[in-house]
Amino acid sequence: MDFQGLPQDFGMPLLDGDDFFKNLDTMEQDFMIEGEIADYDDDGELDLGGSEGDDDETYIESPDYPDTPVERLSRQEQLRMMHLRSHLNQLTEKVKHHQYMTEKTRDELKQCRSKISELEAERNQVRDEIQQKESAGNQSAIHRLRSQHDRLSQEISDEKQIEKLICDRLDKEEYELNKVEVERGKFLLAEDELVKKEDRLAKEKTDLALRRLRKEERKALQAEKNMRNKQRVQQEIMKERQRQSEYRARNAKESHEKHSRFVDDTMNKLKQRQEEENNRYKENMQRKMDMLLKLKSDIQSNRENLKALHARDKAAGKKEEQKLEQVRQKILDEGGNPDQILLIQKRISDFEKQKSNFESEQMEKQASIMGKILLEEERMKRRKQQQPLLWDDPKREKSKILGPPKKKPLKTFQEYTKLSVEEDLTLDLRDSLDENTQEKLDDEKLDTADTDAVDRIPPPREVESSDSSDDDDMGETAVDLAKPEFEGLWDHHKPYTVPKDTDSSPLKTLGASKMDKAILNQVLEKHRAGIVVKQVAAGREFSGCPFYSKPDVIHFKDFDVGKSYKKKVTLTNVSYTVNYCKYIDITERLKDFINIHFDPPGQMSAGLTCEMLVTFKPMINEDLEGEVKFLSQTGPFSIPLKCTTKKCDLSVDMDTIQFGTTVIDETLKRTFTLTNKGALGTTFEFFKLTGMKAKTATSAQTSLGRMTTGVESTQPLSPEPTEADKSKKETEEKKTEAEASKVGEESQAAVTSEGQEGTQETTEGQTEVQPEEGEAVGDGSPDLLVSEIGDYGTLDGMKAGPISTGEIGPFSSTKLEIIWNPSVPGKVDSEFLVTFSDPLSERIPVRALGNAIDVPVWVQRQTVDLKICMLDRLYQDTIVVSNRATTALRLKFEVCKELRNHLELLPKTGYIQAQSQFSAQLKFLPRQSLFEEGGKYFDKETGVLEAPMTIRVADQTAPVPFTVTAVVTNSDMVFDTTDINFGDCTIYESTKTTIKLTNKSILPQEFGFVGHPEYVEVQPNDGFGTLLPLETIELDVIFSPKKARDYKFELNCKSLINREFKIQCKGVGVHPPLDLSKQVIHFAATSLYDVSTAALHVINSHTSMNEFTHPVPRIGKGEIAPVGPTSFEFVVPEGAPVTISPSVGTIMPGEKTRVQVRFAPTLNEDEIRTEAVRMATRQMEQQADKEYKEALKRQKEAEEAQHAPKFKVRRNYKKTAPAGGGKKGAAAAKGAPPKGKQTPGSTMLTVTGPQPVVPPKPEEISKDSSAYAAAVGSLLRQYKGKFQSLTVPCYVASGETTNPGELPYSVSNTLYLEIHCPTVKPPLVVISDSGRTVTDFGEVSLGQNIFKSITIQNISSRTQELSATALDTMGPFQVMNAFRVLPPDATHTMLVSFTPNAGRVFQEVLSISCLTAQLHISLVGKGVSPLVSLSPAIADDGIMDMGAVLAGEYLEKTFKMQNTSSLSIDYSIRLESLSLLRHAHAQELPKFLEGKSKTLVGVQNNNGQNVFDLVPAEGTIAPGGNVEITVTFAPDHASDNYSDGVKIELFGKEECQAFQIKGVSKQRIMFIDGGDPIKPEIESLAVKPTPQLDDDELKQQMPSVLMTFRSVAKDDAYQPANRDILIGCVRTMAVSQKKDPPKPGYRDKAIRNGEFTFENVQLLAPKGFSIDPQKGMVEAGILKPVTITWTPPAGYDPNQVMEASVVVTLKGDATEQYKVMLHAMVVSE
Repeated sequence: MDFQGLPQDFGMPLLDGDDFFKNLDTMEQDFMIEGEIADYDDDGELDLGGSEGDDDETYIESPDYPDTPVERLSRQEQLRMMHLRSHLNQLTEKVKHHQYMTEKTRDELKQCRSKISELEAERNQVRDEIQQKESAGNQSAIHRLRSQHDRLSQEISDEKQIEKLICDRLDKEEYELNKVEVERGKFLLAEDELVKKEDRLAKEKTDLALRRLRKEERKALQAEKNMRNKQRVQQEIMKERQRQSEYRARNAKESHEKHSRFVDDTMNKLKQRQEEENNRYKENMQRKMDMLLKLKSDIQSNRENLKALHARDKAAGKKEEQKLEQVRQKILDEGGNPDQILLIQKRISDFEKQKSNFESEQMEKQASIMGKILLEEERMKRRKQQQPLLWDDPKREKSKILGPPKKKPLKTFQEYTKLSVEEDLTLDLRDSLDENTQEKLDDEKLDTADTDAVDRIPPPREVESSDSSDDDDMGETAVDLAKPEFEGLWDHHKPYTVPKDTDSSPLKTLGASKMDKAILNQVLEKHRAGIVVKQVAAGREFSGCPFYSKPDVIHFKDFDVGKSYKKKVTLTNVSYTVNYCKYIDITERLKDFINIHFDPPGQMSAGLTCEMLVTFKPMINEDLEGEVKFLSQTGPFSIPLKCTTKKCDLSVDMDTIQFGTTVIDETLKRTFTLTNKGALGTTFEFFKLTGMKAKTATSAQTSLGRMTTGVESTQPLSPEPTEADKSKKETEEKKTEAEASKVGEESQAAVTSEGQEGTQETTEGQTEVQPEEGEAVGDGSPDLLVSEIGDYGTLDGMKAGPISTGEIGPFSSTKLEIIWNPSVPGKVDSEFLVTFSDPLSERIPVRALGNAIDVPVWVQRQTVDLKICMLDRLYQDTIVVSNRATTALRLKFEVCKELRNHLELLPKTGYIQAQSQFSAQLKFLPRQSLFEEGGKYFDKETGVLEAPMTIRVADQTAPVPFTVTAVVTNSDMVFDTTDINFGDCTIYESTKTTIKLTNKSILPQEFGFVGHPEYVEVQPNDGFGTLLPLETIELDVIFSPKKARDYKFELNCKSLINREFKIQCKGVGVHPPLDLSKQVIHFAATSLYDVSTAALHVINSHTSMNEFTHPVPRIGKGEIAPVGPTSFEFVVPEGAPVTISPSVGTIMPGEKTRVQVRFAPTLNEDEIRTEAVRMATRQMEQQADKEYKEALKRQKEAEEAQHAPKFKVRRNYKKTAPAGGGKKGAAAAKGAPPKGKQTPGSTMLTVTGPQPVVPPKPEEISKDSSAYAAAVGSLLRQYKGKFQSLTVPCYVASGETTNPGELPYSVSNTLYLEIHCPTVKPPLVVISDSGRTVTDFGEVSLGQNIFKSITIQNISSRTQELSATALDTMGPFQVMNAFRVLPPDATHTMLVSFTPNAGRVFQEVLSISCLTAQLHISLVGKGVSPLVSLSPAIADDGIMDMGAVLAGEYLEKTFKMQNTSSLSIDYSIRLESLSLLRHAHAQELPKFLEGKSKTLVGVQNNNGQNVFDLVPAEGTIAPGGNVEITVTFAPDHASDNYSDGVKIELFGKEECQAFQIKGVSKQRIMFIDGGDPIKPEIESLAVKPTPQLDDDELKQQMPSVLMTFRSVAKDDAYQPANRDILIGCVRTMAVSQKKDPPKPGYRDKAIRNGEFTFENVQLLAPKGFSIDPQKGMVEAGILKPVTITWTPPAGYDPNQVMEASVVVTLKGDATEQYKVMLHAMVVSE
């Protein structure tokens, strides 16, 4: 039966919304599922495992297909069956509906008729009641009943009308029911056939499902087997891992148990060692506290002693003043001039002091030179010993000559005698050392810091120092200087006892004689005493002393018997490798006095030290010498030891004293110094020897010893010390006693010299009286011999001074005096002798020479020294002439004729009385002509004048000469210039000019600038001062004009002698157009890299050119500056740390401009680079040294590894040697070392030294490098401060400002700003990031939070309280922790976060403030806005159109999201339909009411699933990378308003992209898009009922499309209006998912194109409408535009609206019709 024409035959069109189409859709979906199943069956991509095991079974079955193609229903037949079933269902529904309506209408009719019957019965009842009431005459009841009767009648009539309507409707329903049943009966046969086909189709689907189920079961079985294989492999892997983990755990447990025992032992040892260290630390601290307390008490006692000494010195000073006053009074009583005499004595003593000091300095220098010479000689000796081949040695040359062969010793004892011979040679060499050389070395290398005794005070000229202490020679016993002031750590030293050799029994040898045994025992003892092992390192054999001692000679100097002395000796291992040190013995003679405390240190590496304590307790007062013997691994060595007693070392500074020529009866005194450089004091005796020689010459006794005895017997001849001498000696002894233990070397030397000077001054006052006392003693003596000796010894006038005997202490000196008072003219040669009580001290002879002449008249001063005299100045002096004659004499004073104009003696003639004095006046007035007239008496170059003067005495042939000496100099002062031009100077400033003033005289001159105007100033000291001889000083002349004019004046400089020196000066005063509010700016002390600011104003006060009312700007008397704008420009010197802003500007008259000066000191760039190079070089050297040491270590390890077998063989040989013996063992012992030497690489030195370092160039160091920053930090810590004064010119010009540097200024109007810039060391520095003050966070994405730490340190000496400036509260930087008080050298770490909120560069300065400075840290970071681009790009309106898709299907599109920034980006895609705010937005008014919408969410699926989906929704995009996003559009029902908002968020915060996705869902593949909107975009969620309409109603309710045309009227013509509508065809999934080609015999009819047709288009032409094209074909997935044009027809009324409609028929999977309504109108332009 053919069903192709069923819809047309039945005349029932299939419309939207009918159940027929719903059933059709259901059938189509089932059919598509079947197609999917077929594709799924044939798809080979479903692989659920597969090929894990080759032994698995594989089921291969061919699919079950029908036998013939006819058995299977075609797709078209299935569609027809679906259409037929749908139509039959509709007919059945209609039959049921009409049956229901018929039954319902019949029930209503029944109810209506029953109600009518009830109303009629009620009406009849009311009629009866009315009759009754009428009969009763009840009118009120009658009226009520009548109205009730009328109402019931009306209701009955209404109900009858309703009954009629219900009957009509019942008839109509029955008619429709019959009609539908008739129509339903027409399809009975077709329905039977349809049921059969449906059963057949159901069976086919069941078979298909069974086949698919079987295939799925096979796949599932295969997948399950593969899963089991995987699980089995995984279980095996897990078992293997578990086994390995158990093995590791077991090993770890065993290792832990093994090491825990060692760790426990180690920890116990560490704890015990820590406890011992703590106890030792406590003991040391307690000892130090005791020592400090004792030191405090000693300091207190020293203070009290010093106070007592000060009081004693003050009393002694007063006593000395009293004695001096007594001497002065005595001289006055004798008629002398005490001032002159005392001045002469003082000058003489000063000269002697200077002389002695000079001599002592010379001796010290000589001693140092000698020490250097000796040291150089010792070095040369050592060098000769170390490198003997560099010098010729005849012994070595002689040794090269071969002599006769020597007999070999017995091989039996060869091994033992070898070592003993070497030891004997070593000891003999040590014993043969030069004692003098050793003593020199001892004196040079003594270490005074290691001794326990307190060092004594050395003499002033002593170079060497003593290591030991001794008692004070003055006899004090209160303080024991031999004992230390406080105990040291060595007091608790435990002595080390030398272990005795346990095996001291003689060696038992079988078959040896008694002599052989004795020799063997002796050799073994030597062998044990000096076991020698050769030490070879790096291929070199060590030779020499293996340990160096400090000091190298143990010397106890100047010891006292009965006291104990300690000395600490440090031994240093100077051998190549590890060594041992063992104390052996000490010299036998020293064992009774020396005690050695030495703990063997055990194994010592090279360079390590150990200590030895030597205690010396002398019992006899003798010099001792010996040595301390040690034994090391490389051989024996010894340390020399010396003990010397106290000795005297006496000497005089001069052995010949010259008195020169003098006149008889004059008294001359000469002194010399007796010095004791030794530590032992002695008594001395000073006497004259010449007279005794003369007396004993006539006797038989000629021996010196008898003369000495004679001198000793004539002891009363020497003057006895007076009471003053005794008190002075007692004072000296007390001072020495008090200061020996508490005062230093210099103070004691000063006390000694003061005492001697006082003694000398005391004796000088007794000079005149002493000879008389001596004579009286001589006369009163009963011994004639003594009297004769004294008389003969005084004939030449020579005698010893008042100090002839006394004591001289250790390391002290005294002055002895010789007095000559000649009474007989002639030459005198006398000899004096100094003897000592010390028997070991030799006598010292002193010789005195002089020449005496006899003149009756003589001048007291042979040379009259006028010192330095100026030209044209008068100088006077007195010439005193003495007469020893008994008569009066006439004197005549003569001056040489060359100097008579300059020198004059008054009176020229005079008489001198007998035995009296005459005074003459000397006048000296040097004139300028002295340079020409002076002749030979005057030296023009030096200005020295030596004028011989003569005194003529009557009756005397020989005149009395004397000399007048003077140094003549001028009084000139010279300027370096004669004119000073100050130039132009503004009235607000000062000009300074420096001049030089030179004193041409050799005398100091006082000067002063007087009479200069008030606008001139001379500095320093206001132009007053003193010029030293030949000195040149610089003076600043400051010119400060008060007003604008020309200045001309003189500077007048006057000297103290009223000489004037003038300079001509001139200058110009300038009144500039501008002035500064400050001329000088004083900045506070500013730290490096800190900033200080100051402000000033530039003022333009020039508002009028009237010079009579106020001062006007001008240069001198020049033109007046114009009134108007005036420009200025500050020019800062290059490289200055100062900036001025604004530096250029223009100021109007009467206004001012504020200028800010900024001082920011920094370090010099060259210094930073130099420091960076130095630090880099040092680091490179350390690295090279480290690599060198590592290479040496590796080489040493390699050598030890090579030598390991050799050591093993030698160790075995030592054990077996005594048992084996014989030649074989000796040969093996001899042969072992050569074999070791022949080992390859054993002696080759491959590491030569550290690699040379090439320092980087300063210009190669960049400012961004770490080396540069580290150099800045290093220089900041070393900075000492700096003061800099800058002068900045401010150029002024009239007119507007030009470009900087092009201001047409006048130099005369220039203003100057002086800036004082003190720079100090910063208290705070940054130590993190190599000291950089710029913290760069780099590029950070917006919204990210990055932390960085900055560490600062307080490098000042005071505690700093830190605070910081507030950062921008809206900025990205923030300090996370608080500041605190920072002690010196402490650090503080602050945490700074950076959270950018915009895509730009951020920079802020964090200023950390303390009390005196600020530390500025620049915070830099870049906020990178993560840029994401979409490709293909979204439309400009931000809408992504997904196109159209059938309801129930889905559509996919992709776009790429690319990261165009330099950071990795974390993105997430959010849909607005999933936003929590969606429900809030849903409460707003819709767009068609409000006009706009805030949400992008449109129609969604009814099943709750998202209509749009984007995958992947989250992820990370690398810099420059991209990710592909798949958008899926899957609607569940038809709608044109699907939309959703998409937001792409980066890092979960910032939204970078937002757009809207739209899509359309259709029920049919063909649709129309375009036209005017006729319904809202909001879709109601309510269910629309489906009305039952006939064909006419369905035609009337076809979908409509509204199009409005507006034609523009222009110039009485109409322009055509065009509109386009789009006709599209949806591409369904059935086509897109079909992957296999169709089988033969089948035709894929699902792939079709749509067609459209506009019907009855000819009816539109009269109204002016035209359509192009009117019909056509639309391909799947394409939108085809159709253009509709409206041109107003002729005679059209523009005030009317043209309306028309046309039907469009769309043919696709079904035929549809759309009604296109056309509205056209004319609008004006």
